[in-house]
Amino acid sequence: MKFLYIGIFFRFIFCVSDASFAAESSIIPFQLSPSSKPMLHLGGLQDENGINPVSGIQIQPTNNLLLGGVLSPRNYENDLSLYYHVLIGYVPNWKLLKFSTNMIQVGMHRYRFGDNGGVRWFSFSVTEAAQIGSLNLNVCWNRLFTQQWERNTVLVSTKIKVFRDLYLQPGAIAFFTPEFDYSPFLLMSINL
Repeated sequence: MKFLYIGIFFRFIFCVSDASFAAESSIIPFQLSPSSKPMLHLGGLQDENGINPVSGIQIQPTNNLLLGGVLSPRNYENDLSLYYHVLIGYVPNWKLLKFSTNMIQVGMHRYRFGDNGGVRWFSFSVTEAAQIGSLNLNVCWNRLFTQQWERNTVLVSTKIKVFRDLYLQPGAIAFFTPEFDYSPFLLMSINL
């Protein structure tokens, strides 16, 4: 049994992936919710190959803990594959700014069934969510990494309340290497 645990541990640590693909596709749409109800996210992410559908769910069992996952089919040159990730988020008691809320997130991302097989990478994220008047602004710095590479991305989004439990979340993922580029997205978020 110990060998099984060691094998799983090393498989997580020594994962492989393409850094540029990871930076383009790592959407982290999770946000703090005023209620503890689960939140469903549906929408699309535009990259160089077109618009990819994105679905996600987040659960906030306590005021300072967030669990979530994203599932997105990818179609690249008639090759259908699947991107997904799971994460855990924590809201600390300290605040970076007086008018904002911080959240720290750790996640595992996976890309499966593509021509290059399954690839995996991890993320460490720090999110600042600020309410300025009626504008809700989320800025999320992401550190994507494997044993072989590291990349930084920044996700900027806002949350627009449409109805009581329905929100629109437009935003973009910006990545900086090898050159600056971004991928816009639009999500509809529903409190269940």
